Amino acid sequence: MPTDAEKIRRIVMVLDTASSVLPAIEAAAGLALGLNAELAGLFIEDERLLRFAGLPFARELGFASARARPLAPESVEHALRAQAEQLRRLLAATAERLSLAWTLEVVRGEVLRSALAWADASDLLVLGRSEYSWPGTHRRNDPAQRFPALATRPVAVVFDGSAAALRALSIGSTLAGVTGSELIVLIPVTGAQTFNELRQRATQHLIGRTSASCLYLPDSSPASIIRTARSRHFGVLLWPGCIEDLKPAQLSELPCPVVVLNKEI
Repeated sequence: MPTDAEKIRRIVMVLDTASSVLPAIEAAAGLALGLNAELAGLFIEDERLLRFAGLPFARELGFASARARPLAPESVEHALRAQAEQLRRLLAATAERLSLAWTLEVVRGEVLRSALAWADASDLLVLGRSEYSWPGTHRRNDPAQRFPALATRPVAVVFDGSAAALRALSIGSTLAGVTGSELIVLIPVTGAQTFNELRQRATQHLIGRTSASCLYLPDSSPASIIRTARSRHFGVLLWPGCIEDLKPAQLSELPCPVVVLNKEI
């Protein structure tokens, strides 16, 4: 991942076959707009689903009939192509509305492994959470209208005082400003003195930027951060850690897209 002084070339939005689309598109588009970067979509076809469809006992439940029927690999392939095309249309509409350069690539594999293989050091990753949501799009003017899924939900940044956390704070501030969202700084520490020191450091770093509120967390474990994200209904979470720290099951538990920054910068 690049440092603050380096140019972020692309905001890579990573979606799989069960991702919630609108929050991820808005988060990635807001970052691309605020950081003057290209919006790059990466749609990952779940290879496990395709393997399952090829098994003789694979079945699907009909929506209208509520009856089980054989799951044909051809029907899965067709559904994946249709989903990718719908994502392409939504991404194009969002990029056109915000005057952003954009691309979309379709690959087959597993989300985290494919994202790491596809992105490079000058990219910022936005991982969509798992749950279907395919919205319509309309022309918007102000932040709350242009980013309806994010404007009423906070942008949260995990802040531990590291260089990556300072960079995440800058990026989170930019996103909150573009989307008109509240900015919340999560400080996972033990002890009031350390919390106050990190809160002061975060506040000083944000001088001249978006104002923020700071929230104490008892520890920095993914489980603790996920619980807080769910209880506070975050719109986007910036996580200054290694992408490998997040397990697929934990990613699906997050109520919002997550922007992952590498600590080793």
